[in-house]
Amino acid sequence: MPCEYDVPVIRIPPHAPGEPDWLLVIRSLARVVVLSVSLFMFGAVALSMIADSRRPEQAGERFAAVMDTAVQIANPDYDFHGFSNDGDDGSDRLRLTGEPLAAGDGITEDIHGPGVTYEVTRDASGTVDAGSALSIGDSALDQSLMTLGERDQSREKALRQARKRLDALPAAMNAVALVEFERPLTAAQLVGFTRRHERCGMTTYVYRPFGHGNGLDVENAVSWNVGMNPFPEADGLSHECEKEPEAALASFRSWVAALRPEDEAGLRQLALTRAGLAEAAGKGVAHAFVAESWMLADLRALLDDPQVRTVRVTDVAFNLG
Repeated sequence: MPCEYDVPVIRIPPHAPGEPDWLLVIRSLARVVVLSVSLFMFGAVALSMIADSRRPEQAGERFAAVMDTAVQIANPDYDFHGFSNDGDDGSDRLRLTGEPLAAGDGITEDIHGPGVTYEVTRDASGTVDAGSALSIGDSALDQSLMTLGERDQSREKALRQARKRLDALPAAMNAVALVEFERPLTAAQLVGFTRRHERCGMTTYVYRPFGHGNGLDVENAVSWNVGMNPFPEADGLSHECEKEPEAALASFRSWVAALRPEDEAGLRQLALTRAGLAEAAGKGVAHAFVAESWMLADLRALLDDPQVRTVRVTDVAFNLG
């Protein structure tokens, strides 16, 4: 004999004319709730899958962006024009192709030779190796950078020696040179310097000379130009040409602020440290700048500026343009 249970029945009274159909309303609300919960769960799963799939890629991209910029900071004597990044199983291999920074002849600036390949790798455990790193002091510009801040002779003697070297060469030749200031200049002072000499555009500033500290035998010089920020669209630093020194310092500080503790191992492979970079960014003064393809006559004119201590020419070429 079948069992019978008293099942409570919810009765929805018939709606009066002009009133909503409550049964239809409840059914509609139920459908909305079910659909909303389903969409929320689907979205959460999808976002989780996207995050999981992108996390390694983003980590690799960030490593490449940080180390690409760090290599340029540590090697202002090289012009890097090729870049590639690959790897597998959580490893990364960054390759940069470049050539020693040389004076242009006005014709072949855009023609690159075989150059050198600079490789930085990171294995799955996070160990960074820059065994192919260029040796400190292997170029005339590097050697000039290593003398920044030396005061073993007076400014007058340094200027006489610089004039003698510049006068021995044709004034119309192009040159690469390191221009050292008598005292480090702030960004605002650099803007004034740029206005006086009417020269600007992609200048590389030296924010710290070579030094010792942080457990390293030699800590690299810190150089920067406004085009080195790997994410220029993120900082929104548009600028007039003559105000480039301010934009360069702002972009350098932005990059340094984005560094993380896990970047330290890679930086140390290049004789750099987060502490040293942060100190240079905090002080925000330029000890020198690299003049690329300036005419010797223009470099000689800088010797009359009281803010300039000396000019060291590191490469020359006849201007054929």
